[in-house]
Amino acid sequence: MALNPKKIYEDFRKSVIDKESAVDSLIYLIESADSTETRLESIRTLQRIGSKNDKTFSLLESLLISDSNEEIRILAANNLDVLFKKKALAPLQWVLEHEKSMSWQFILDIISIISKFNNQNAKSIFVEKTKKFDNDKFSKSLSFLFESGEIYNSDIDHLASIIANYAIIKFFEEILKVVNYEVVDGLVSEIDLSFTSNNNSGWKVLKDLSTFISILKNLRRLELRGNRIGKFPIEVFSLSSLNYLDLSHNILKNIPDEINTLKSIECLDLGYNLLTELPISLGDLPNLKNLDLQHNRLSLLTDSIGRLKSLEGLNLHGNQFNKFPGSIEDLSSLQTLNLGLNNFKSVPEWINKLKSLKKLGLGGNKAICSLEWVEFLPAIVELNLYDNNIKELPDSIGLLKSLEVLELPNNQILKLPDSFKNLTSLKKLDLSWNSLTSLPDWIGSLSSLEELNFRGNKIKTLPESMSNLISLKFLNITLNNDYIQLPDSVTELQTRGLRIDK
Repeated sequence: MALNPKKIYEDFRKSVIDKESAVDSLIYLIESADSTETRLESIRTLQRIGSKNDKTFSLLESLLISDSNEEIRILAANNLDVLFKKKALAPLQWVLEHEKSMSWQFILDIISIISKFNNQNAKSIFVEKTKKFDNDKFSKSLSFLFESGEIYNSDIDHLASIIANYAIIKFFEEILKVVNYEVVDGLVSEIDLSFTSNNNSGWKVLKDLSTFISILKNLRRLELRGNRIGKFPIEVFSLSSLNYLDLSHNILKNIPDEINTLKSIECLDLGYNLLTELPISLGDLPNLKNLDLQHNRLSLLTDSIGRLKSLEGLNLHGNQFNKFPGSIEDLSSLQTLNLGLNNFKSVPEWINKLKSLKKLGLGGNKAICSLEWVEFLPAIVELNLYDNNIKELPDSIGLLKSLEVLELPNNQILKLPDSFKNLTSLKKLDLSWNSLTSLPDWIGSLSSLEELNFRGNKIKTLPESMSNLISLKFLNITLNNDYIQLPDSVTELQTRGLRIDK
């Protein structure tokens, strides 16, 4: 019958052979067998037998240091840890110090085994390893810990985490060549792995992404956009310090209910995915300030969104909404709201409850024609209404004393109401691709104007009063009915730095 570890163990257990004979037979198999599984099983059997002689130690040490199979090497390391606790650290240290040709998985296993010793010798091994880091960001982040001596008081798990973070970054840099990340006290705090899938070898990072995330436990900022990720990486939920997560430009179809575990999250970008609904638990993020859901397939917004009392920015541009989501009404801290490229026809009066709102985007909705609701937004600073069906601006628009940016391209506006001259804070006005035939004389009273765009209208002349726009830096009057002759007073503004496209 062919020699195999199972038979050797059975013979040993039944006292058919003694311990020394069993060990010798197993060593023979480990050194000469062609089958990796046979070698692995033989090493496991050595541990079951409890062989603690010098011959076994020498074998395991040799396997750990020089075997070509990493699975064999790590099993040898584990056996050394179990069978030779007092002598195992030396070969483990040697391996850690000469890890250049090893995979990141093997290095992490070695780090884990050493950390189990949890004694001063093991801590010293880790400290010495950190001294030899060949990475400026890690070295600089640890300089204070060394100067103050705090590194020597760190617990072994913290030191192990530092070395594990270092090993992961080395792997990323080897595969991706360029990686943007930040390090604080030896631990990665920010990392950008966006568009990793575009790298020829990027799959080597993405296939083990969940493992990497679970190791980089101190991340505060994680960017994963543009990687064709189809399943939300649930390991993210273990990142208790995470305050910025970007999963945009992927192919996510749903968000797990566990999203509410990200209690520190402040910015969550889920734009450009395939989401059709949101979990109720999304409303349980007390520190969330910015939520980006642009370009998904949402037609309804969970009512729990109204519980996001810290929310300052909400982007729902490019979805499938037919009416304003009622849950927005309760967002008292909201400053920026983008609802462009949906199917809205009107704006509800309750928008006046958004007392903090400064920026509102409703461009590309096609069917919005009335702006009577603007009177409910006296504190608005930016208003974007491009590509709608607006023919007339209401007198109430003059009430927007704080308005600095007004974008109205691609509508059907024929003229500006006289109340428009009250918009003395206005810095940017875009009325391109409308139906204006002339500009009123009072246009020159908009003294804060820096950008003025009338491209694609039917204007023939410009009023002399435009010379009063001393803050004007850019004027676009291209593609009007006829060539517009500029008044001399306006031409003079060019000598002061005004750029004119005509």
